[in-house]
Amino acid sequence: MTTHLARLTHNLVRGAFMELYLTPKPGLVDLCDSGSHPELSVERMETSLKIVSLYLLDLCDAVARGEELNEQVRLGVAAESAVQRAIGTSCHKGYIFLAGLMLCASACSNGRDEEALRASITRLAALFFDQGEPGAAHRVRNRFQGGGLREEALAGLPSLFDEALPVFRREMASGGNRGSAIFAMLGRLMQTVEDSTALRRCGRSGLRTIREDGRHLERMIAQRDDFLAFLAERNAHYASRNLTMGGVAGLLALGLAWLSHTGELEAA
Repeated sequence: MTTHLARLTHNLVRGAFMELYLTPKPGLVDLCDSGSHPELSVERMETSLKIVSLYLLDLCDAVARGEELNEQVRLGVAAESAVQRAIGTSCHKGYIFLAGLMLCASACSNGRDEEALRASITRLAALFFDQGEPGAAHRVRNRFQGGGLREEALAGLPSLFDEALPVFRREMASGGNRGSAIFAMLGRLMQTVEDSTALRRCGRSGLRTIREDGRHLERMIAQRDDFLAFLAERNAHYASRNLTMGGVAGLLALGLAWLSHTGELEAA
């Protein structure tokens, strides 16, 4: 179990860096620009991810020792604070939650069994949210009647396991390559994630834009059209509206981490 957790920790770190470097991504920091985040850059995101990496290593040790949920949550809160101090903003807050949830849940499930993992994620999420919910996330949910990561987690991450991962696998089976399959995952997540950062910045109209673009992206990939040019053009539009999609980015990173863990990313 310790070896399994250590390997998953490595892949959770890897998935986050892969998501950062994936280019182009509308409204998000990538190798071309900062999207709708003028306060950020690749270098600042890398600084954040180094802190997230240390957090995941500490969390892996805590889980292996059998620490209680309160201690696991304390490590996550400390990581969020460390990122805020280091770069002045709370980027990767969603991924700290998602990656920590998957790592802790994996200790209670059977290796790569996705159904067992989902059941464990649901159980742990219920325990976590029984203790309360971060104020900003709660306010966004109430204002827009959106589910956000809370409902995703409580349902066992359906946008990941029911949508993104099957899309990756179908694209590979239909003759695509790793790049097109990863962007197909992005397109599907854009359609399915109730993204609280998009809601907070641009309301329901921003979320509709992301979902429409996600459908168009997935269709272009299936038709073997130039989807990279489409994404680059949409990035300029998102920046002009201050529109972004942090929840999508977090779940994409988690998907990349899981596919790396299962070996499918390397096989692709």
